[in-house]
Amino acid sequence: MYRIGTLVLYDKRGVYKIESVGASPIGGTSGDYYKLRAVFSNSNEIIYTPVDMVTSMRPLISSGEAANYLELFAQLEPRVFRPGKAIDLAAHYRNMLASHKVEDCLLLIKEIHIRQREIARQKKRLGQVDTQYLKLAEKLICEEFAVVLDTTPDLIRERLYAVIQRRATA
Repeated sequence: MYRIGTLVLYDKRGVYKIESVGASPIGGTSGDYYKLRAVFSNSNEIIYTPVDMVTSMRPLISSGEAANYLELFAQLEPRVFRPGKAIDLAAHYRNMLASHKVEDCLLLIKEIHIRQREIARQKKRLGQVDTQYLKLAEKLICEEFAVVLDTTPDLIRERLYAVIQRRATA
């Protein structure tokens, strides 16, 4: 069980703070619920999730781990998935994010950028599935790294893209 005040990565939604543990405000439900508040949302989004559903969240990595991952990011070599159908591509991306592993999320970002370069050479644009999952992976990584490195998601995004740009021109 997580303590009140703990920051967690919740599902595929981003960084949340556990504000309380108790009964759900929704009638007819039993058991204890975490009250989660989005850290980077302007809407004061709150989520109630059962305490026994902890598989949908994990504690944030440490600042040292985040720094190591930023160093590792340059060396990560994703295997680009080239499906025949968009539904297969979405399933591939969904499976990568379902692991809740930082490295898989970073690999997904790089994989989609490789696809983006390949598609751009054909004078085409990135598809909706690629765009959707790229934004999601960026949100998860940038929010988590921003919290643990005491910076902003935008600065983390800039660092990641600087690495991608260096690799593309090398």
